[in-house]
Amino acid sequence: MFNRISQKLFEASISNAYTRRFKEKGAAAEGVFWASKLSQTARFDHILSQIMAQDTSQNIHLADIGCGYGAMWEFIQKTPRFHKLVYSGYDINTAMIDYCTRHFSDGKQRFYIGRKPHRKTDYAVFVGTFNLCHTDDYDLWQDYIFRQLSYSWKEARKGLAINITSLANARIQNQIFYIEPEKFKARLEREFGRTHASATRYVDNDASFIIRK
Repeated sequence: MFNRISQKLFEASISNAYTRRFKEKGAAAEGVFWASKLSQTARFDHILSQIMAQDTSQNIHLADIGCGYGAMWEFIQKTPRFHKLVYSGYDINTAMIDYCTRHFSDGKQRFYIGRKPHRKTDYAVFVGTFNLCHTDDYDLWQDYIFRQLSYSWKEARKGLAINITSLANARIQNQIFYIEPEKFKARLEREFGRTHASATRYVDNDASFIIRK
């Protein structure tokens, strides 16, 4: 059974690791443990395209949970076909949010400290948010993931979008959490509802899911 003590320990350990990495590598893909800028943007493109393929609304409000240094917002700004997406970013790491607040200084508040949206949104989006883990207990980390998803599910009008590393056999390897896509999808459907799964384009060992209300 996952509990609040486990959550605090996980989050303190992960947040400290991101702070150290960000100070070392700066506002770059490597600064938040991505392998490359190319794989980072490929994940953004895939998950946002999946959302828009299933939702033709004029404006779609997104909450980017685990936003880091705001890379998804930069990508949206540079990609015209995603300009109808209304973005907000959330992260438990104060150094990341402080950076975003300073760097994106257009007079609008888009970035907030937190693990879930502060207000209703259409979709809560998790791109790579749960890949890095500081435990060898697969079930414990998976329970942590689903606990976090449940927080945002309550604030999402339309659903959740998740991107996560995957392999044929689920495991934790070199502190990276790998799901088995079919089993992960089955649990998503049990706990939340109808789920669309896809392999992330141009990224090996990576899966994306859209869960609709």
